[in-house]
Amino acid sequence: MDTLPMKTTGNRARTFLLRLMFATAALLAFTFPLQAVERQSTDSIWRAVEDYLQMQFQDEPDVSTEIGHIDSRLQLLQCPVPLEVAPPESSRQLGRTSLQVKCPSRPGWKIYVPVRIRKYEEVLVSRHALPRGTYLQPSDVNLERRDISRLHNGYFTDFEEIRQMVARRNLRQGALLTPALVTPPRLVKRGDIITIMAKTGNLSIRVKGKALMDGHKGDTIRVRNSRSKREIEATVVSSGLVKVNI
Repeated sequence: MDTLPMKTTGNRARTFLLRLMFATAALLAFTFPLQAVERQSTDSIWRAVEDYLQMQFQDEPDVSTEIGHIDSRLQLLQCPVPLEVAPPESSRQLGRTSLQVKCPSRPGWKIYVPVRIRKYEEVLVSRHALPRGTYLQPSDVNLERRDISRLHNGYFTDFEEIRQMVARRNLRQGALLTPALVTPPRLVKRGDIITIMAKTGNLSIRVKGKALMDGHKGDTIRVRNSRSKREIEATVVSSGLVKVNI
């Protein structure tokens, strides 16, 4: 009869120890996952991209950059080392593009952040309205500062690039000059009577002929020798003059 209280006391002790162990295990199970799921903040990603862009374009005052939206719902694990930012994988370096941000120590940790990169340059625009067929002169154009990241059809920055060119269509005042809007003058027209020049060494022969095609300087066109009636290919040299090599 004297042993019963001791047995009861022992059971209570074991019960207390078991409860303590369960409580400790529950506490550990609650604490460790909180540490394991610490997330990378979108602010830190934004700063990494900003630092990269500033470093890339610090010596280019004519470049401006804008970082796009980064989804705040991203659930990326905290990167234990500095983030790495890489340039666009495509050839597009200006305008709307994206930068790759990754965590070097976590395989598969990678996102793409949209950015817009603008670059400004002085380009040629029409000073006043120009009718189709106008031979362009320096007085016909102005230099104007434009965002060239938006000029997908090309542009010119120096009048020498368009000297002696002709407007292919009517141009309004302030129109951007592009390769599609200007063309070299047509030096030979189909049906023109032309001079065919043949050179071999120091010997030069000239005969009359007829152009069978239109041609600009440097174009290869078909012509007919008026004397032999033979059709040959020749290169346009100047107005009414083509050259063949023999």
